[in-house]
Amino acid sequence: MGAQFARLLEFAEQPNTVLQVAPFSMGARRPFSLPVTVLTMPDRSLVSYAESAHRGHLEREGTFVLPLMAAYHQLQGEALSQAASVDMIEQLRKGTP
Repeated sequence: MGAQFARLLEFAEQPNTVLQVAPFSMGARRPFSLPVTVLTMPDRSLVSYAESAHRGHLEREGTFVLPLMAAYHQLQGEALSQAASVDMIEQLRKGTP
């Protein structure tokens, strides 16, 4: 686990990345309970890929992708800032919750 924490901290130091932690304590405010990936294609169209316990689902239809984007932006707004996320990871790495 220590190596994973170290890798996350390295990731956060990169100039072209943003690391935000959405703590489990967000509860019902967390819009996703399973992995979701939203991609912006070269033509600026959006594609989403969502996984469940049984399958993955690729969606290109905007009426399905746009609500995921809205939920993602909500998550970004509610998640910890990068500084707070890094601080949380450093505390966990040291064994101090």
